Amino acid sequence: MHPEKSIGEILAETKTELKDFFETRLQILQAEIRDKVSAWKSSLPLLLVAAAFLLMGWACMTFALIALLQAWFLPSAYSWLWAALIVTAVYMAAGLVLGRLGYKAIQSVGVAPTRTLEVLKQDQVSIQNEARTT
Repeated sequence: MHPEKSIGEILAETKTELKDFFETRLQILQAEIRDKVSAWKSSLPLLLVAAAFLLMGWACMTFALIALLQAWFLPSAYSWLWAALIVTAVYMAAGLVLGRLGYKAIQSVGVAPTRTLEVLKQDQVSIQNEARTT
């Protein structure tokens, strides 16, 4: 026969199991947060470069508008205008492409700790199943 456990022993075992349970879940959460921060760190430079390209595009667009106003369709001044517009288009396109890449990288990772939530859902199901059997 199995000797019956005292309430103190049962409470001590329950306390130990709960402590292990929460420590494991905390470790899962910490690992997932580290992964997400790593992904954000790799996307941040892309977003900064995209912002720099967009700022350069804005400066070039300003130059193009100044050249347009100064020249007001004079044939000799078109070369300045078209050059500024081409550079503006290149910088804007580069900034938009890099910004989109950075945004997609962040969007693919997401913000919610999905692995931790999945483990907690599995725990909930197993606890419900265990409660039904007892």
